[in-house]
Amino acid sequence: MHDLRSFVEELERLGELVRIRRPVDRKFELPALSVQLEKQGKAYIFENVKEAEFPFVGGLLSSARRLGLSVGQDVTQGYTHRDHARVYAQAVQNPVEPREVESAAVQEVVLEGSAIDMDKVPVPTFFELDSGPFITGAVGISRDPEHGQLNMGFYRNWVTSQNQVVVNASSMSDLRRFYETAKDNGGSMPIAVVIGAPPALLMCASGKTPPGVSELAIAGGFSGEPVDLVKCKTSDLMVPANAEMIIEGVVDTSNYVENTLGEFADQYGPEHAPVTTITAITHRKDALYYSIMAGRNPEHNTIGAVSAYGMQAAVETALRSQFPNIREINVACEPRLGTMLHMFISIDKSNDDEPHELIEAAFAAHAGLFPVNVVTKRIVVVDSDIDVYNLEDVEWAIWSRMSKTSKISTYDDVMSWELERCTDELQRSGRVGIDATIDMDKLDKLVRPMIPGAENVRLDDYLD
Repeated sequence: MHDLRSFVEELERLGELVRIRRPVDRKFELPALSVQLEKQGKAYIFENVKEAEFPFVGGLLSSARRLGLSVGQDVTQGYTHRDHARVYAQAVQNPVEPREVESAAVQEVVLEGSAIDMDKVPVPTFFELDSGPFITGAVGISRDPEHGQLNMGFYRNWVTSQNQVVVNASSMSDLRRFYETAKDNGGSMPIAVVIGAPPALLMCASGKTPPGVSELAIAGGFSGEPVDLVKCKTSDLMVPANAEMIIEGVVDTSNYVENTLGEFADQYGPEHAPVTTITAITHRKDALYYSIMAGRNPEHNTIGAVSAYGMQAAVETALRSQFPNIREINVACEPRLGTMLHMFISIDKSNDDEPHELIEAAFAAHAGLFPVNVVTKRIVVVDSDIDVYNLEDVEWAIWSRMSKTSKISTYDDVMSWELERCTDELQRSGRVGIDATIDMDKLDKLVRPMIPGAENVRLDDYLD
């Protein structure tokens, strides 16, 4: 399994990483450059961030191909989110429990008390109306108060002072539940913020895991080797031994504050979370600070797409028993489609009523931790000749095969999650279902032009 720095080295060897040596300001200037570099498909290191002691690295996991590359998959023949979803599912099915070690590279330097100074860490301020600098590429580690199991997730962290941060948790995250429990039982709890975690851990923190399955064990499943964990210096939490930096802290659930950050769907999102006082910072002697460019940008979008894999697997399990003729399901997390998920399902339908029945069943399904209709804005059912992973193909089907408006179903007054900002005062909004299949009486009329065997003919085999 790659740790973060070895993956950085591999990207540099492949010519996919750019080093910026000129001094840059972490507020606005660095993010503006990051956007341009990610549009070029480049990973990057800013070696000289003004008034910071660590180099800044980003743009690492900006495509499905990079996800596969980071966990040792063969990407030479092309690699898509469909491929990575299967690899992720295999890791879920073959978890390897982590192991504890006594010493760790991430604790080569230990800072406590007056030595703690977040100003030395190159945390950027991304957008004009952000509350301030945000840590975006970190994995938060906490302990489930009910089961005692370590829990991981991606949480945005607002840096409010030299020794305080605000670790935000969405309404659907386990951490939100842990905060509420701590609030009812004394008011405080330990937390660890992991910066520069191995890529497999980044993916598992983003994905929604089945109940009772550890994200750390799934990360081990990617390589078949356990993740090494070391005990924090100021709490009993366990953290990845080969990360770049750990921020240890105590959450005060009696002190909540509001904060705002530009989100992946190109809009601002307010959050309300408790203040964490930092008790220690540990890091490698030559630590890299890893960040994800906030907003609607490639790496943020790619890692966000991983979060849909678990939901996709749960939905497939729920629907295939009722509709065995389903071919493929794609739960799309696409910023061009807004903050909500969109589900595309291909089917070999047996009658014209079946797509509508499938849409109803899909909206009513439960996707692991939450109902599908809470986070899904639109469900589109297409014929099996449509590639549900190709949005252009799906759009073609909608506007070529939707013969009448009765093939569009609308659902009003549906409870939504907080990331959808257009809801009413009760957090409710509308949903849409579209039957984009061919009517049974038009099967012979609407045949697509196809080249027989085209999927087996590869241009690369004919080029010198």
